[in-house]
Amino acid sequence: MAGKTTIMIVDDEKDLLTISKRFLENEGYEVHAFGSPESALQHIKQGCTDCKIVVSDIKMPGMSGFELARQLKEIRPDTKVVLMSSFVIHKAEFKKVMPSLDIDDFVMKPFTKNDLVEAVKKCRNELG
Repeated sequence: MAGKTTIMIVDDEKDLLTISKRFLENEGYEVHAFGSPESALQHIKQGCTDCKIVVSDIKMPGMSGFELARQLKEIRPDTKVVLMSSFVIHKAEFKKVMPSLDIDDFVMKPFTKNDLVEAVKKCRNELG
């Protein structure tokens, strides 16, 4: 079980947000779900310190998942970030293209419960 680890999920697609939240809650995680990057960022700025792992879609209106990750890491550098995308992104290739943005993992849409849970578990293990 995941214990007390709290995950923040950000996706403008309501159905994906709901199913992702359910997948992780069924694994024992506490989940804060947001339909926009701006509301998720505001939640952190207002003092949320328990969200150690953020799972976010890349393509959203207003602010991309990349920009959300950048701003979150400025506020809390120890935050683990998993980005979801409908196109394949390899972490090593991404690091070459955007070396200043520290993304911990990527999950390709459509994803399975196992894909999402494994990415979060990997980040959780890195937190110690």
